[in-house]
Amino acid sequence: MSLIKDSCEFRSRRDHAHFILYDLQEYDINYLQALLEDNKTIIAQHETAAMQQGYGPLVSCTYVACSSQHTQHCSFWHCGLDGILAPGKLARLSVKCPTEYLIYTPHDLLACPSIVVISTKLHSHPPPAPVKTPASLEAVLIDLLHGMAWRLADATPRRIMLDSGFRTGLQNHLGCGSENFDLSDLHSSLANLDHVRYIVGKYYYSAVQLLVNNDLTVPTCYVRCAEIHHLSNGANFYLVICMSPQMSNHLMHATRISLDTSFKCVAQWQEFEIQSWDNYHKRSVVSARAFFNCQSAEAHFILFRHIFEIAVQDSNQPVAFHYMHGHDIESVVADAHQGQGIGLGMFCQYLCRGNTLPCQYQPSQRLCDLQPIDHLKRIYRLCTVHCSRNLTQLRHKVSQNAWTAMHNLSSFEPIELARTCQIIRSEGKKANTWLDNKILGNKFALAGLYFPESLMPAEFWKACSRTSNGNEQAHRSINRNGTGHTLLAGVMHGQEYDERAFRSIAIHNSYGINTQYQASTHHFRASRSVSRHGRLAIGTI
Repeated sequence: MSLIKDSCEFRSRRDHAHFILYDLQEYDINYLQALLEDNKTIIAQHETAAMQQGYGPLVSCTYVACSSQHTQHCSFWHCGLDGILAPGKLARLSVKCPTEYLIYTPHDLLACPSIVVISTKLHSHPPPAPVKTPASLEAVLIDLLHGMAWRLADATPRRIMLDSGFRTGLQNHLGCGSENFDLSDLHSSLANLDHVRYIVGKYYYSAVQLLVNNDLTVPTCYVRCAEIHHLSNGANFYLVICMSPQMSNHLMHATRISLDTSFKCVAQWQEFEIQSWDNYHKRSVVSARAFFNCQSAEAHFILFRHIFEIAVQDSNQPVAFHYMHGHDIESVVADAHQGQGIGLGMFCQYLCRGNTLPCQYQPSQRLCDLQPIDHLKRIYRLCTVHCSRNLTQLRHKVSQNAWTAMHNLSSFEPIELARTCQIIRSEGKKANTWLDNKILGNKFALAGLYFPESLMPAEFWKACSRTSNGNEQAHRSINRNGTGHTLLAGVMHGQEYDERAFRSIAIHNSYGINTQYQASTHHFRASRSVSRHGRLAIGTI
């Protein structure tokens, strides 16, 4: 019994430095095989079908970049005349822009400090994105950096915006009475953190010289809930929910979401996030943030109910799951925490109360008759990274055959389930405990790992992420500001992070400026993942 994988012919159990790719079942094998074999007929069939759905390398491209960006290729992959997939190559517009400007300047600018600019004829091109910072505004930024003195030695775009002196200077220059501002308010090009890092890097030498010489306006709609609930076991459940209207709208338009809880940000509180990938802006977005002190199923039910009630209030649209209503949320990725999972199932059961319509995936079942576990089998998928991490503890306590059988339970393709369980049970107490947890203790875990036990459609299973890495990255970004905060400090750091994210999205909508030079396309993220796994394998030799 073996995993569905592809590996280098020289890879062995004792030599892990050679390449191996797991989870081939998550990809369209027929299309990959056709690409490798250069079977143009099958390639054309797959790409034409994708084009009819509005995506793929045959779709017309609308990507435009101004010359100052020095970009040579499009962010998307296209099929050339030779049939080879490659990023589109940008071509300079050959049509000369017919627009002419007439500029009238007075002889005495002191007496008449105004000029007149008259534009004639229409432009033959879209307006260029403001990707370059004007010299006058860059000088303002450098002057503010100079005021940081020795703190500039380890300055980053994040740290300079956390420096009180820098923020005060920027606020005075902007003439802004609110506390909600950042560098993009000085100029839109500064929304690109790589660009800010480049400007800061040019000024590092001055910081080295300094070391050698030794010389509440709070938005009305963010903290939406601060309550104490009395649970059935007599405990008090403290709950704080932070969601802006933009976060609510993003949640209500998401189709694939992931959940995760962190324990580091705020002392004696847990930080919970709902996250989803925004494919248009090529970034993960936090749609809800909450702080609480209990992780029981009842507590999570209260949490989910309040979050979606706020989202409904902000967006004026009802909560919709695909298996209930035929649209919106298709899948949820999370770890195997029973309180979190059962709490979500209880919320879905709450949504279906009195609904006698049949389930979209299993017409023989009425929605109102489904139990929490039944709901989870239709939407819930476990994070494979969490599962693999837990299996690492058993790596040297079971045989290779049992180790492979444990991994085989996380599979899209059907396996001999009874035979696999028999192999695991033959390995002793620890292996039996692990298997009992997946089958008997956590009754939704097997359906979240093994597709044939799930009721989720195959296309949704393949489309959803296998991990909750987006949540982990969001937690890590927040924790860079420090850990073990008070509750107020944790809320303020979360507010700053979320507002900065949606301000960046607004700038991307207006000008097409990303937070990085390289857009996080699927190809870029997949290539980086392969590269990181390769370096990790080399490091273990």
